[in-house]
Amino acid sequence: MRAICGVAVAMLVALGSSSAEAQSTRGFKNSWFWGARVGGTFYQVQSDPDGSLSPMAGIDWLMTREVGGLYAAFDHTFFQDQSVFVSDSVGPVDTIPRRVFLSGMRRFTLAAMVFPYQRKYLQTYFGLGATLSQIAKAEPEGTFRNATQESLVAGTVRQFRTTAHPIVIAGGQLRLLYVSAFAQATTSPATRQFFLFTGTNWRSTLEAGLRYNIGSSIDPMR
Repeated sequence: MRAICGVAVAMLVALGSSSAEAQSTRGFKNSWFWGARVGGTFYQVQSDPDGSLSPMAGIDWLMTREVGGLYAAFDHTFFQDQSVFVSDSVGPVDTIPRRVFLSGMRRFTLAAMVFPYQRKYLQTYFGLGATLSQIAKAEPEGTFRNATQESLVAGTVRQFRTTAHPIVIAGGQLRLLYVSAFAQATTSPATRQFFLFTGTNWRSTLEAGLRYNIGSSIDPMR
């Protein structure tokens, strides 16, 4: 029994050592990285003109080549009970804007990357791309006087619920034994055609996470 246990322990140690060695031999260039991250998103709404910082979480994918690469990501910012006001006027008697309650924001990002500083354990990167942002839930308050008023409000909510805009990414990645740790910041111009318009005209996030190198981004010669 002791011999069997000894063999099992030796196999586990060897497997762990092999995994660590395989990961350590994968460099930064010409690699695929899968990552998970957390952070915070700064934004403003009409009910909170001073701004709020809400938690966010997401996943990302990074493909590297010699000096550049491709980045794709999805994340969700968690907030609720924020509100904005939209016009529901269909006649002279409708003078009070209708309140719309907002909850959460989804974001899809695609960017081209460059890596200006590359060393064995530390790399920096800069990206420029586009992002699609969507309010997860937008619910108008109250009842409607008629179908025309309901249609007007629904159309306004659809118009201001989703927006696409350019995004800038800057960050750095530190290579560890099994994974790589990274920190980055993103910023996007905030259009007035979106519920989360900010008075500073920019909406920013601060993020940190871990990425795992799953292998080469170059197809082997056949």
